[in-house]
This record gives sequence, structure tokens and C-alpha cells, in this order.
Amino acid sequence: MAMRIWHQGLVIFDDLPEYKAATERHLRSVVRADTEVVMHGILPGTYSTDYPIDELQYRPLALMHRSQSVAAAYAAERQGFDAFVMSYLSGVMLPEIRALVDIPVVNYLEAAAHFATMYGYRFGIARFAPQLGGEIKDFLDSIGLGHCFAGTVASGYSYREIFGGFASPGAVIERFQETVRAFSKETGADVIIPGEMPQNIFLTSNGIHRVDEIPVIDGVGVTYKLAEVMVDLKRQFGLSRSRQGQKNWRPPPERVAEVMRFYGMDKMWKAVGAL
Repeated sequence: MAMRIWHQGLVIFDDLPEYKAATERHLRSVVRADTEVVMHGILPGTYSTDYPIDELQYRPLALMHRSQSVAAAYAAERQGFDAFVMSYLSGVMLPEIRALVDIPVVNYLEAAAHFATMYGYRFGIARFAPQLGGEIKDFLDSIGLGHCFAGTVASGYSYREIFGGFASPGAVIERFQETVRAFSKETGADVIIPGEMPQNIFLTSNGIHRVDEIPVIDGVGVTYKLAEVMVDLKRQFGLSRSRQGQKNWRPPPERVAEVMRFYGMDKMWKAVGAL
């Protein structure tokens, strides 16, 4: 049975046409033929710089910007989507989003981390901004996987090199492989997760699923496979989010809309289709 999945990213896809096209190609290769993925990014003008890490490294700004993801999840359910995918390396606002909606919510970091533990014992994350490793460790601790986490490591290249590397990937791939080998030797990591979505798409588009004997998790692939399975489980068995306990309580949707208007956030909510 067909399904529709809302893909929520943290970039402005229209500003990154090569990355957008590569993401769409990869998603088509991952999901079933009758699964429709509708890509959504952040609203134009959200960031003061050309990439989100420059601002998301500041926790207050990150929380304010992530309110767009909360609105997007609300919009996805309201518009009849079957699942909502947080396609970025952060668990910030994940519990709140799951409490807000009844459709399956799947998170890149959570999905990739769980799958990494099935392919090895100790996973690491290679990313553009290793200074955000503390936030990742806190989230992994909260879902019981912190003890399997070897840490984050600088990938050895910038996001600009990734976006420019889709046409000439060789040098970037070599640096990634060197980084993984050194990190594994230092920490004992036996599985690697590409930290950011652009890096994930770049590596899988170039067939990099392993460095020597170290698996490289396609976080996008496992996230979308999991989203499809969660929709299947809801349809077949009625399996849905727990509503037991205060952390899981769902507020009345009409009250959510009223509160957003009260705080003057209705302009943004309307822009993403939530109101």
C-alpha cells in the first residue's frame, strides 16, 4: 500500500541543487516504488550564514530554529502524511515532536545509531563539526546507547568541499578513508556513521559503504527503511506511540494552534503549512 513521507532537512534545498538532486536519486533507490518522499528544508532566510552548523552550535539558536521542525511535524500529520523523518544529526526536540503527533516520527541519528550497534560494538561519527559531540553523547545516553559511542571526529573536509565534491569526489573520499582508519585505531570504533546528511549522500552516491573492514552506515537508507516499517506496523497491528506517562502526553491539536498564535509564531507555522 502506498505511503507518503515528509522529509525534513535543515538546509535550503533550492540553494543546493546538486545536493538536492543527489538526495532525491538516493531516496528513490532506497524506498519502495509506491512510497512518495516529499522533501522539505528550512525556510529561506532562517540562517545568517550559508550553512546551519554556524548557528546550530549555539544551543539557544538551535532550539529556536528547531521550532520549524515542530511546526513541520504538525503540518505533516495535518496534511495526511504517513510518517515524518527528521533527516539530520540531532535528537533535539525529538521527544516533543513524538508527543505532538500520532504519525511515526523517525530520526536520522537515532536510527543510524541503533543500526550501528547491530553491525559492530563501538560506533563513531565523522562530521564537519565535531565540537557538537557533547550534544550527541547526551542524546545517545538518553536512548541507552551512550556506552557504545566512541565519539566524534572531524571528517577532514568542510561542507563546502562536500558540495563541490559531487563532481570530483576522489580527494574527499581519500581524506574520509584516512580519517576513519586513524579514528578506529585510536578509539577502537568498528562502525562509522557519516555525521551530516550531505556527507552521507556524498559517500553513498560514490559507493562508499565500507572502509577496509569497517562498515559505513548509510543513515539515510536505514532511516527511510525504518520509516516504512513503522508505517507498516501501525497499519497492520495498530502499533503507535505510547501515551502513558507525562512525557508522552499529547496536547489537544487545537490548543497547540492557539498557543502558537498567542506567541506570535503563527506566521512561521503558516509558512510551513501547519496552520
